[in-house]
Amino acid sequence: MEMQKTRARRKQRRKQEIYIGAVGRTIIKYAILTLIGIVLFRAGAAAGLRERGYEAVGGEAFALLLPVLYYLISTTVKDWIDDIRAEARKGGRR
Repeated sequence: MEMQKTRARRKQRRKQEIYIGAVGRTIIKYAILTLIGIVLFRAGAAAGLRERGYEAVGGEAFALLLPVLYYLISTTVKDWIDDIRAEARKGGRR
Protein backbone atom coordinates (compact mmCIF):
# COMPACT_ATOMS: atom_id res chain seq x y z
CA MET A 1 0.00 0.00 0.00
CA GLU A 2 2.78 2.42 0.91
CA MET A 3 4.56 1.66 -2.34
CA GLN A 4 1.50 2.66 -4.36
CA LYS A 5 1.28 5.97 -2.50
CA THR A 6 4.95 6.61 -3.17
CA ARG A 7 4.49 5.90 -6.87
CA ALA A 8 1.46 8.18 -6.98
CA ARG A 9 3.44 11.00 -5.33
CA ARG A 10 6.33 10.54 -7.78
CA LYS A 11 3.93 10.60 -10.71
CA GLN A 12 2.33 13.80 -9.40
CA ARG A 13 5.77 15.43 -8.94
CA ARG A 14 6.75 14.50 -12.51
CA LYS A 15 3.57 16.11 -13.84
CA GLN A 16 4.36 19.27 -11.89
CA GLU A 17 7.95 19.30 -13.17
CA ILE A 18 6.78 18.85 -16.75
CA TYR A 19 4.25 21.70 -16.36
CA ILE A 20 6.81 24.01 -14.73
CA GLY A 21 9.30 23.11 -17.46
CA ALA A 22 6.81 23.97 -20.19
CA VAL A 23 5.91 27.27 -18.53
CA GLY A 24 9.59 28.09 -18.04
CA ARG A 25 10.35 27.40 -21.71
CA THR A 26 7.47 29.61 -22.77
CA ILE A 27 8.64 32.47 -20.55
CA ILE A 28 12.19 32.15 -21.86
CA LYS A 29 10.97 32.03 -25.48
CA TYR A 30 8.94 35.23 -25.15
CA ALA A 31 11.70 36.97 -23.17
CA ILE A 32 14.13 36.20 -26.01
CA LEU A 33 11.62 37.41 -28.61
CA THR A 34 11.20 40.64 -26.62
CA LEU A 35 14.96 41.19 -26.46
CA ILE A 36 15.29 40.51 -30.19
CA GLY A 37 12.48 43.01 -30.83
CA ILE A 38 14.25 45.67 -28.78
CA VAL A 39 17.54 45.07 -30.58
CA LEU A 40 15.82 45.22 -33.97
CA PHE A 41 14.01 48.42 -32.97
CA ARG A 42 17.25 50.10 -31.94
CA ALA A 43 18.98 48.99 -35.15
CA GLY A 44 16.02 50.21 -37.21
CA ALA A 45 15.94 53.52 -35.36
CA ALA A 46 19.66 54.03 -36.01
CA ALA A 47 19.21 53.22 -39.70
CA GLY A 48 16.21 55.56 -39.87
CA LEU A 49 18.19 58.36 -38.25
CA ARG A 50 20.99 57.93 -40.82
CA GLU A 51 18.52 57.92 -43.70
CA ARG A 52 16.19 60.69 -42.52
CA GLY A 53 18.69 62.87 -40.74
CA TYR A 54 16.40 63.40 -37.73
CA GLU A 55 14.96 61.22 -34.99
CA ALA A 56 11.51 59.81 -35.60
CA VAL A 57 9.76 56.51 -35.13
CA GLY A 58 8.58 54.75 -38.25
CA GLY A 59 8.13 51.14 -39.25
CA GLU A 60 10.87 50.01 -36.89
CA ALA A 61 8.30 50.27 -34.07
CA PHE A 62 6.75 47.05 -35.37
CA ALA A 63 9.85 45.20 -34.14
CA LEU A 64 8.62 45.84 -30.61
CA LEU A 65 5.50 43.84 -31.44
CA LEU A 66 7.54 40.75 -32.30
CA PRO A 67 6.31 38.63 -29.35
CA VAL A 68 2.67 39.51 -30.04
CA LEU A 69 3.01 38.86 -33.76
CA TYR A 70 4.77 35.54 -33.07
CA TYR A 71 1.94 34.46 -30.76
CA LEU A 72 -0.81 35.48 -33.17
CA ILE A 73 0.79 33.88 -36.21
CA SER A 74 1.78 30.65 -34.45
CA THR A 75 -1.69 30.26 -32.93
CA THR A 76 -3.35 30.88 -36.29
CA VAL A 77 -1.12 28.37 -38.08
CA LYS A 78 -1.66 25.71 -35.38
CA ASP A 79 -5.44 26.19 -35.58
CA TRP A 80 -5.32 26.02 -39.35
CA ILE A 81 -3.33 22.77 -39.27
CA ASP A 82 -5.76 21.31 -36.71
CA ASP A 83 -8.68 22.23 -38.99
CA ILE A 84 -7.00 20.56 -41.97
CA ARG A 85 -6.35 17.40 -39.94
CA ALA A 86 -9.92 17.34 -38.61
CA GLU A 87 -11.25 17.74 -42.14
CA ALA A 88 -8.99 14.90 -43.35
CA ARG A 89 -10.27 12.64 -40.58
CA LYS A 90 -13.85 13.32 -41.62
CA GLY A 91 -12.95 12.27 -45.13
CA GLY A 92 -12.92 15.71 -46.66
CA ARG A 93 -16.72 15.96 -46.72
CA ARG A 94 -18.48 19.24 -46.02
